[in-house]
Amino acid sequence: MTIIYATTNPGKFAEAKKNFAIHGVVVTSPLELGLSLDVDETGSSLEENAVLKAEAYLPLVSPGTIILGDDTGIFIDALGGEPGIKVRRWKGYKMTDEEIISHCLTRLALVPPKNRTVNFRIAIAVACATHKTQVFTGDYHTYILEKARDFREPGFPFRPLISDETPTHRTDAIKAALPYLSTLQS
Repeated sequence: MTIIYATTNPGKFAEAKKNFAIHGVVVTSPLELGLSLDVDETGSSLEENAVLKAEAYLPLVSPGTIILGDDTGIFIDALGGEPGIKVRRWKGYKMTDEEIISHCLTRLALVPPKNRTVNFRIAIAVACATHKTQVFTGDYHTYILEKARDFREPGFPFRPLISDETPTHRTDAIKAALPYLSTLQS
């Protein structure tokens, strides 16, 4: 059975592939199958956007294929939950990783370290033509640093801004999705 992790972000795919492999699950990217979609994230929540991404691929694959779509949000408490579900378009246009880092640090310049709390939240939608789409979530709470670390990982602009290199929100959502995935594979 084919399981596609519907993302065009190579870093996100590599991380998801590694997390699934730990559990003996093999995922492939749309690009590996010659599929390419730019799904409009018109949902008003991470869950809605994850479902939109996953279900957009269903007409392009055979009925037994499982599609995983995800959407991640960054919710900074001192900024009233910004950037929220619009991380990449925080300023109203598609920002680069460096623009996001700079904008975040500028917005938090006067916020003391203890008040720089942030929640990384992910929703992973599991879609298959023969079953109802299910959504699984993961959260990771930490703090935004006062200065970005030199470390950069393309596609993950907030990683240099937190003390932990890899938040576990994706890992937690994947673990939550595994029991449902196993029912689809049997």
